[in-house]
Amino acid sequence: MSAVAVVAATTDGPRVKRGWKVIVGGGLLGFLALFMLVGPLISGYDPNATDLDARFAGPSAQHWLGTDDLGRDLFTRMAVGGRMTMLIALGAVALASAIAIPLGLLTGYLGGWVDLAVMRVVDLFFAIPTLLVAIGIVGLFGPSFSTTLLALGLAFWPFYARLVRSAVVGVRDLAYTDAARVIGAGRWRIIRKEILPALLPLLIVQTTVLLGFAVLDEAGLGFLGLGVQPPDASWGSLLAQSRGFVLSHPWIGVIAGVPILLVVLGINIMADVLRDRLDPQGAST
Repeated sequence: MSAVAVVAATTDGPRVKRGWKVIVGGGLLGFLALFMLVGPLISGYDPNATDLDARFAGPSAQHWLGTDDLGRDLFTRMAVGGRMTMLIALGAVALASAIAIPLGLLTGYLGGWVDLAVMRVVDLFFAIPTLLVAIGIVGLFGPSFSTTLLALGLAFWPFYARLVRSAVVGVRDLAYTDAARVIGAGRWRIIRKEILPALLPLLIVQTTVLLGFAVLDEAGLGFLGLGVQPPDASWGSLLAQSRGFVLSHPWIGVIAGVPILLVVLGINIMADVLRDRLDPQGAST
């Protein structure tokens, strides 16, 4: 085999693999997004409308995914619940990023007592699992959509802040930042113009990964009854509702759990794709 063929084979392999990841991950997320957006319009049912005569109806032409214990259409409730779950997850990640990225940049670059103080607070949060932090916040303010979003955002920021801080420490003394200092650039300009652009690939990938964790933790809070409250639905609350009918009506639990699995799988695959695209050196190793 010629040298050209060897080079082509080694470069085309990762590209083909990445292409399949885009198709699978993007396809899953695109399908679920379409389901959440147009599902209620297609079904024509009110997600909270009860019909006791249709309780526990199996999947059929009238109710594509069947009905629950109050006769509510599960297809519609899964679509509307997915919107709620994703809004909470996206809002929590946005809140965590808004706190963690500035703090991580400042502590990593400035060091000293600022770094010490913020990292000790982060260490306190690290002593408690994120889900327990979220449960504590929800228990303090009461379960609701906004409380769940706030709880997850406050539970996630310490991990993200430490990650950003570590990345800043790794680049703050590189040649290009030293060169910026030599020509008289101030610390804020260096952070904004030199360090932050270097960290963008890491921030994009980690924010995507964090979104998957937020979906799982929202489902955990909803399963414990600490998320969105009835009659509104989220994927976590629907999963909790199904647990009382696992043996008698098992399809309800499957219907409630599969979308969570698929969306987290799709997010993780796309995070892999982003990592490979934004970090070609890491992707080739």
